[in-house]
Amino acid sequence: MSTIRVLDPTVANQIAAGEVVERPAAVVKELLENALDAGATRVVVDFSRGGKALTVVEDNGKGMTPEEALLSVERHATSKIRLAADLDRIATFGFRGEALPSIASVARFTLQTRPAAAPSGTELLINGGRVVHQREHGMAPGTRIEVANLFHPVPARLKFLKSDETEAAHIIRLVRLYAVSHPQVGFLLREDGREIFRSPGNVPLLDRVREIWGRQVADEVSLMPVFERDGMRLSGLLGKPGVSRGTRQDLVTVVNGRPVDSRTMAFALTESYHTLIPKGRYPLAFAFLEIDPAWVDVNVHPAKREVRFRDEARVRGFLIQSVLSVLQARMDDGLPTTTVPAITPTLGPAAVAPLASPGAASVVSPSPTAAYVPPVSMPPASAPVSGSSLRLGWRLLARLREERAVFETPTGLAILDLGAAHQRVLYEDILRQFSERKPISQPLLVPLTIELEPLPAAVLKERMGLLQDAGFDFEEYGRNFWRVGALPIWLDPADALGFLRDLLAEMARREGDFGRPALAYDALARLAVNKARRKGDALADGELLELVQALFRTAQPGTDPKGRRTFVEWTDADLGRRFG
Repeated sequence: MSTIRVLDPTVANQIAAGEVVERPAAVVKELLENALDAGATRVVVDFSRGGKALTVVEDNGKGMTPEEALLSVERHATSKIRLAADLDRIATFGFRGEALPSIASVARFTLQTRPAAAPSGTELLINGGRVVHQREHGMAPGTRIEVANLFHPVPARLKFLKSDETEAAHIIRLVRLYAVSHPQVGFLLREDGREIFRSPGNVPLLDRVREIWGRQVADEVSLMPVFERDGMRLSGLLGKPGVSRGTRQDLVTVVNGRPVDSRTMAFALTESYHTLIPKGRYPLAFAFLEIDPAWVDVNVHPAKREVRFRDEARVRGFLIQSVLSVLQARMDDGLPTTTVPAITPTLGPAAVAPLASPGAASVVSPSPTAAYVPPVSMPPASAPVSGSSLRLGWRLLARLREERAVFETPTGLAILDLGAAHQRVLYEDILRQFSERKPISQPLLVPLTIELEPLPAAVLKERMGLLQDAGFDFEEYGRNFWRVGALPIWLDPADALGFLRDLLAEMARREGDFGRPALAYDALARLAVNKARRKGDALADGELLELVQALFRTAQPGTDPKGRRTFVEWTDADLGRRFG
């Protein structure tokens, strides 16, 4: 008897659903794309319990006949392509014919549809991959799809989903991406009957961003001209110089109307801003690229989130030249007056903010390109500093280009990197506060207010205890609105909102790490010291020596939190060999 057999179609569809339907947001994505492919000018999305209990997508597209409706839930049944050669020129969102049968196999799936020319529509009900009924249904032209009890036939999949708030945040972000990518289409999004946002069709792009992304983001971007060259067309919104983000959440890239993760586009946009924002951060942008479908491959990812270009260098060069030409024209926004190279800009020196003296309170207002220096109070010295000598035996000889200092040691000569040493001291001081559950917190006389994106807001609710242990105090007073009443002592209030946005975005990106306290504290401490810099001219000689003493009280004085050396030492024997 053969051990190889053909799988039941229902089982095959449930296996395929593992790639297509990762979470409720993936269901919304597939249904939204079908609505747009059907020529809809109005799309309504409703969901409950993060999409686990119910998801409804309704559109006014062309609809389907009863025969087409039944055929649409068959595997690899599609109206988008006919031949293998069509894969080289995909001009629609869907083309594989896997989405509807995959969704229908893991939920209670109801399809109601009607073409404009038909007197009535049809309703198709499928439960767990098996057809329950198909019957006539009265409705307006278009399509309405209801997905209830997602993953009830495969309950093990439910264990891998996040909380309702987190899954809802993913759905909201997804619908916002498609809404901003298609300003000619009206969108309405509701959660549990409560309206999240409503945006009519045919509105200017900047107005659509203001309605969907919020007034703050709209004030930080401006419309860019349309650039066309070599069959490519670029349009959208660019962030103003100095505006940056800690992650790529607000670096929106769209190719032929499809929101995608494109390394080529992200690199080109980041490279164009590299003299205008701090290193390691990302610009704010909404970039829409229209290109010949034959030049782009969208069939490289199961969920079609990533794309590849046939000529990456040409696309990258076009984007960099276009964006730089816009930035050059905005000299009034604070850009340098020197000419910016077209393709391979040269990285200019970044401004570095000085650090306050140990134990002194200070508020630093960095320039757009300056790195913020969080204040740090050095641990109390085990022995007082007298003159230029320490109990360690290090004696200051000279400062070296402001960022380093030369010391005589009992065994030879050492050069200390001041920034790396300060990061090590601050890092371990923060970790010590976490481990002792005694964070040094500073109450704010006037609380700060912050409006968050849906996903960071969901993360904040889930990880509230972790952040309170770190010295923060939050109070929710509206959907995605929070009041910040206290901060850790190492965080300057002037930089608190930006740090919180970066922290929550990083927590959303690295959910697993921040789910375990030890890893979470380490990651948070690394974020806190990431901007710490010291300049030698900001420290008196006694403060330099105190920094050395604090460094050698840490667990790993030889390296900073990123593994880079804090000092280099040559012994008398090393120096003797070099002179010999």
